[in-house]
Amino acid sequence: MTVKPSRHYEDPAAGAAHIITRLAIALLLIVTPIASVGTRTAIYVLAPVGVALTLVAWLLEPGSRGPRQLRAAIFSPTGLIAVFLGCWALMSLIWTPFGSGPSERFVKSASTFVLAAVAAALLPERTRTSNLYLLPIGAAAGAIAIIVLAVFSKSPSVHSGDPEVSLMARAAFGLALLVWPALGALIVREKPKWAIGLAVIVIVSELFAGVPLALVATALGALVFAAAMVDKQSAARWTAITGAALFLIAPVVALIAYATIKMTPASPILSTLVWGAYLVHDGVHALVGHGFDAARLGVAMGYLPPATPRSLLFETWFELGFVGVVAAALLWAQVVRRAGRSGSTLAPFLLAGLASAYIMSAFGLGVAPVWWVTLLALAGLAFALLQHGHGRAQRPGVSDLPPGE
Repeated sequence: MTVKPSRHYEDPAAGAAHIITRLAIALLLIVTPIASVGTRTAIYVLAPVGVALTLVAWLLEPGSRGPRQLRAAIFSPTGLIAVFLGCWALMSLIWTPFGSGPSERFVKSASTFVLAAVAAALLPERTRTSNLYLLPIGAAAGAIAIIVLAVFSKSPSVHSGDPEVSLMARAAFGLALLVWPALGALIVREKPKWAIGLAVIVIVSELFAGVPLALVATALGALVFAAAMVDKQSAARWTAITGAALFLIAPVVALIAYATIKMTPASPILSTLVWGAYLVHDGVHALVGHGFDAARLGVAMGYLPPATPRSLLFETWFELGFVGVVAAALLWAQVVRRAGRSGSTLAPFLLAGLASAYIMSAFGLGVAPVWWVTLLALAGLAFALLQHGHGRAQRPGVSDLPPGE
């Protein structure tokens, strides 16, 4: 009886490609979360290097998958909406009042998402399931780093909940994103006890970090996860409707609050009132917006008051107007619906991760910080890796098969 040699030894290029792919994943999803606890610049340096390594691995073992996947993604309904939203944001640079500053920010944010999409497309179609362990290793290491820093560091900035000041707050937000693909990887590998242990250490680290928004996002993500375990289609439908509705009705709430509370001079100045006041006097800008990155620069340069909300909802309305908001709501609904159509094992983690990201972006972070955009892109790459490993590790259940098959 002859033993067929493995492909690893028959094709050295393929073996090298697998090693480089694993190195890229480790760099992006293990080293980056840990390094981000200690320095602000790590995420900006390591993320492009990791993406470049995925490109090198693909060049060593090229195939049609990368270009084919990118074309399919771009020309899908979700991709077309995303392209329209990106083009509208680019066009809004024409009427922004802040010169070339927003252009630089647009290039950084857009290139981050494009690089992450390219890296996801270039991942091997059937990622080795052993690579899935890199996801929980990265999440656990990041959680331990947060706890160690919280216990031993005496710097006041470390214990600040403001992500613009505290590295630990940024790490906590990143952990609240990356924990969901990490838990999914452990469940795919049939390690439920490890998944419970990871969930516990992540919650403990978020408590040590003292960032309430990260804790709330994790808790609400867990609720969406539980709902999806019962009925993933219903959970996806309601998550899509809720997120899209918030885009559309948030300014109406702001207008009502402004019209009601402004009649009471003793009422405190709330961020909602700032939003309502600008909507009343915006005119045509309510339709087209003030231009990409106008909210961040407006506060930084004193054109907008410090009480201006840091929120995905406000930033989209203020910068891109009604046109951008409709596109963003449609994009959210499409992404969530696609997540709900995933396998019964994978869908709950995708929906929980999306819900957590939405909560953190809509109620405290927005999408202006480049570090947050980079974390969102890394989370997308982690879920792409999970999808590839999930397809290899498990066969679809009967409930996941299309009707008639």
